[in-house]
Amino acid sequence: MTTAARPTPAQMPPRRPTPATSDAPSLAARPAHRKPWERAVLASSLPGNFRFVAIALSTHADGRGHFAHQPRVIGLVHNTGLHAGQVRVALAALVDRGFLRVSPPGEDYATADLVLTLPVGALARARRTRQATTNRSTDA
Repeated sequence: MTTAARPTPAQMPPRRPTPATSDAPSLAARPAHRKPWERAVLASSLPGNFRFVAIALSTHADGRGHFAHQPRVIGLVHNTGLHAGQVRVALAALVDRGFLRVSPPGEDYATADLVLTLPVGALARARRTRQATTNRSTDA
């Protein structure tokens, strides 16, 4: 009995990626309201410095998460007492995690406009964390 040789990836026919359907729900980040955004940031696994910069940033936002005056990097440096490099790293992490959007994309943090956004699932995690801490405090 002979077994057929397994095909290698090079022998497999190429596949074209299937286009996404237009009626699929968009996962694009939308502007977030300030209070739920703050809860999601505080419940996240971000390091303390990053959460500190995020909360300092949110103090400049109105209730709907929009900034009347963008704080920019220098404003966050003055608010937090951190170095400009530390603030830039924190902002980059917040953008990577989906908590912030830079407008226009790819612009430097010193000149770009920032928008508070909620990543998918962040609000649900914040609610679970809040319920767990509430249950623990009532059990004692």
